[in-house]
Amino acid sequence: MVSKKRMPHVIGTVKFATTLARIHGFNENVAEFMGYAHDLFREVDWSKLLKIAKIYGIKTNIQDKVRPVLLHGKIAALFIKKRFKIEEEDILSGISYHTSGYKDFGTYGKILFLADSLEETRIYPKIDELRLLAYKDLDMAFYEVLRNKISYAVSRDLLVLPETVEAWNESVIKRNM
Repeated sequence: MVSKKRMPHVIGTVKFATTLARIHGFNENVAEFMGYAHDLFREVDWSKLLKIAKIYGIKTNIQDKVRPVLLHGKIAALFIKKRFKIEEEDILSGISYHTSGYKDFGTYGKILFLADSLEETRIYPKIDELRLLAYKDLDMAFYEVLRNKISYAVSRDLLVLPETVEAWNESVIKRNM
């Protein structure tokens, strides 16, 4: 379900996720699985994504209707839940919200979110600093990558997803407690 063009990103995400899991003392197999699963539906035609979301009972919002590709994580999470009988919320929310971030991420969700944003094929300003930060502190790296995503979106007049805003606000509250 993943094209040859997207495969380097998926492999990079797997490598970075397993590295973060190992460094921070978490199960590398879980991180690896999530890395492979996160973009299963990324290249599905937008009209099909909307149909699959409807079949799976995924509630769509205006952002999903404007950019149906945003549904790919939620669809992938429900697919692996059904296909592999996975019930672990951290795995499912991690895959669901790997693009946007999520205010209630557990460690595996943060690992996948960071791996998707920081893997070796990604190139953007300050990425090396963000990678180093992820090796040291998952929470701080999550905060800084969220900041980067929001700044990028705002500077280019792109959508800022509600989940991203909620994750940012929750991160700010946790930092200031």
